Amino acid sequence: MAKKRVSSIELTWIIVEQLKEDDNFQKGLSVAVIPDSRQGWRAVVEARAQRRMTPRALRRFAAMQKALQETYALSAD
Repeated sequence: MAKKRVSSIELTWIIVEQLKEDDNFQKGLSVAVIPDSRQGWRAVVEARAQRRMTPRALRRFAAMQKALQETYALSAD
């Protein structure tokens, strides 16, 4: 199955909407989607917010990212 091509902005909004639905994440979490040579793209969280994330939230974020990487590819903007 071909991956759907989306921009980094669209992908960021998809991630933010999923984070809002999940109670494991704090409000005001800053997320950015960046190109990655091995995985196509990856999502990063600002360092200060990442230090405040619980281990459960970190695992959930990684699982969410992996699931989205199977569905979406970063388009060349």
